[in-house]
Amino acid sequence: MKTTVFLDFDGVLFDTLKEAYVLCRNVVWGTDVFAPIEEDIYAKYYRYKFLVFNSWQYFYLMKVIEESKNYSDEQFVDRFNYYINHRIPDEEAIFEKVYMEKRKWLIENYPEYVDKLESKFPFLDMINTLDRNKFDILIVSRKNSFAIKRKGIDFKIVGKEELLNVVNKSEFLEKYIKEHNVKKAFFVDDNSHNLTPCSNIENLTCILAGWGNIGVHEQGLSQEEAFNLILTN
Repeated sequence: MKTTVFLDFDGVLFDTLKEAYVLCRNVVWGTDVFAPIEEDIYAKYYRYKFLVFNSWQYFYLMKVIEESKNYSDEQFVDRFNYYINHRIPDEEAIFEKVYMEKRKWLIENYPEYVDKLESKFPFLDMINTLDRNKFDILIVSRKNSFAIKRKGIDFKIVGKEELLNVVNKSEFLEKYIKEHNVKKAFFVDDNSHNLTPCSNIENLTCILAGWGNIGVHEQGLSQEEAFNLILTN
């Protein structure tokens, strides 16, 4: 019987944070998407992106970045959580709508620029060596399917469109494992918010991708460690 491997996309197969950042600052601050990236602001964005596991949450991440100045890690996280507990539904909905529309526009009209903003992790090449007679591989991501498919990856893709009606990826994974009678599966994600709800799913081993945008006080596996765990267990 095959082993099933569920993979996040952003932060596991590709580093796509620069693309997300230029879109976020364009929507929130009106900065041209082609303007040079401000390294000091981007460093803060990179450090705290782990707080975001749905695109609408970028709205609040950008708000805290605007306010943060000399916030400690604890202060930054506390402020972000304050916004999550005091959401502004109308504004976050507008942000997400424009963000998604802008991403589609950028990919369709300037694909080469988007490619320059993104870089492939070696982990993708490792996964591509797995014997497809022994492994089923699925990408499970909150990213739009069209943005993933353009990379030419031949894994099955479960994108944002398919996950709209689930609060957490765990809901999809648990249902898939049961419906397909999966006896052994791995789930690789760089966000522990996605992994924690999966801890009690039968036959599923969760792997925190230490090479992605994990929490500031977290330590995940390396790409080699994650691949070897999948290959040998």
